[in-house]
Amino acid sequence: MRLVAVIILSVLFLSSCKENDMKKVKAMFNEKEMDMEVADSVRFIYKEGAYKRAIVTGETIRRYTKSQNKIEFPDGLLVRFFDQLRLISILKAHYAENNESDQLMRVSGEVYMENERNEKLETEELMWNVRTKKIYTDKPIKIKTPDHIIYGIGFDSDENFSNYTIRKVTGIVSVDDSKGFKE
Repeated sequence: MRLVAVIILSVLFLSSCKENDMKKVKAMFNEKEMDMEVADSVRFIYKEGAYKRAIVTGETIRRYTKSQNKIEFPDGLLVRFFDQLRLISILKAHYAENNESDQLMRVSGEVYMENERNEKLETEELMWNVRTKKIYTDKPIKIKTPDHIIYGIGFDSDENFSNYTIRKVTGIVSVDDSKGFKE
């Protein structure tokens, strides 16, 4: 009796497996996601010679392996720039995308950068060319210095935000606050 029950169940099981079931299984997997590696709590260190040049950290990273040659930071990133062992600037953004072949990183969403002279840059998008060590944007910017607030459209700088040019200055506001900025 048990043998008959096993045979009947086997026949029912085998007859229920059809080609349509394989299509359903394939539909459950997104091929685009299969092209992606995901990691949490990541940290990259860029070095030149014996010294670190930058440390990039992010909560989540997506690396596209087949269709695109890019790394994405969907939850934002923090970059610390160094001159030998000295921290010289930081960069924060809510989103970042790095094209690995061009070594060009686009950061966006409340981009904030600060240098060792206490100058602070705010913009919505910034490009960082790792190869040329330059950062730039065509978007509106705001720079707070210890003495002024400068508004402009377009910005070019070295990657540590120590030497920069504002392309179209749209306004300068003097700040008279001996204790620094109030945020």
